[in-house]
Amino acid sequence: MNIIIREANINDLNNLTVLKQQVWISTYATEGLIDEFSSYVLSEYSLDNVKKSIQNKDITTLVALCDDCLIGCVEILKTPQKPIKSAYPSIEISTFYILEKFQGQGIGKQLLSECFNQIKQLGYQQVWLTVYYKNQNAIDFYAKQYFKHIGETNFILGEEKHKNYIMLKDI
Repeated sequence: MNIIIREANINDLNNLTVLKQQVWISTYATEGLIDEFSSYVLSEYSLDNVKKSIQNKDITTLVALCDDCLIGCVEILKTPQKPIKSAYPSIEISTFYILEKFQGQGIGKQLLSECFNQIKQLGYQQVWLTVYYKNQNAIDFYAKQYFKHIGETNFILGEEKHKNYIMLKDI
């Protein structure tokens, strides 16, 4: 399997949009689709919003390709933040998606490794992310990559709160 990791470009727009929609739905809509989920995905991961994200200089979007087919992505928000009061300013991984068929094959590790290289080049020593508390596969993956659970937050969708864990890693 030949994996290439590179920065996203406008030619990735259609595939990146569909990837984000598909992975988000498979992660959060575990009991089926409801209107709030569908509305969110169609809005948040519209072609226009994904295009803006690719072109945004404050976001680095990396893609993973297998034999020229897009199979994963990661987005790094370059604006430093403090995920909780006791943490140092750090860079956020806002999106980390791998198509389910390609999970467990080392692609996520490769994508994270390049992500960490990019973050180090920006001069930061810590990275954080949030993960849906019911997504045990992702939680286990991040723990194996030495992310530590440091707190919780809620992803608000409509009037529903969806608990997420905050995880932090020194790089």
